Amino acid sequence: MRRFYQESWQGIPFTTFAHISFFHLAEPRFYASFYEELFRRYKGWHDLPEKWRQSKIKDAQWLAERIREIAANRKDADGPVRVLSIGSGVGFMEKCLIEQMPDIEMHINEPSTVGMRWIKKLVPTERIYIGLPPACLPPDINFDVIYLSAVDYGIPNREFLRLLEELRAMLANDGEVLCISASLLEEDSFIGGLVNGMKIVIRGMLHYLGIRRQQFWGWRRTRKEYLNLFSQAGFNDIKDGFLEDGFESYWIRGKK
Repeated sequence: MRRFYQESWQGIPFTTFAHISFFHLAEPRFYASFYEELFRRYKGWHDLPEKWRQSKIKDAQWLAERIREIAANRKDADGPVRVLSIGSGVGFMEKCLIEQMPDIEMHINEPSTVGMRWIKKLVPTERIYIGLPPACLPPDINFDVIYLSAVDYGIPNREFLRLLEELRAMLANDGEVLCISASLLEEDSFIGGLVNGMKIVIRGMLHYLGIRRQQFWGWRRTRKEYLNLFSQAGFNDIKDGFLEDGFESYWIRGKK
């Protein structure tokens, strides 16, 4: 794993709405302030950056194809396919999924209600879980598909492994957990780590001089690290690859 930093998100500089920290991860209060600023600037999903929206549409199309495959292979299952999104953000990808698959039973999770302004119009209140998973999730519901899209970066390895184990236990028979990562570390070597360490020192100096203030955003993981985490969490039939979504996002999935 390697630390990485952000200065803005969705075209919104962090310094315009919050105090940012070079050493501490963004907390729920930071994200609440971010969403308040986002909703002040943008009036709907169509106002979000075009490149980002197109990427998410392609990711949702890929995910919809996978959900259809899982639905076709379900054994002894009645009713709609039950899907859970962990860390849905503003809900654009969930909106796209619902449009492509109106018969799915969509459930969503977010740490705060602040980001729910748009998506809560499409998802019933009883299927929205506010808080940190798995504690906020219903213990009596099993899901056919649980996915995390560009949220794992903010979870350290130990907590991420525990979360994967907990989510695996919430799957229906033959269900799957899928993770779409926007923070893949393509190479991890001694020289690369040394160079990255030097960059962090320089970034830290620029941050405290007020020249370029950056928020500690999370960690990048290698493909090997993702595969090891899914294997340690007890998943079977683990597969991974890359999406043609304009960002070459990495994906990995495993069955119960």
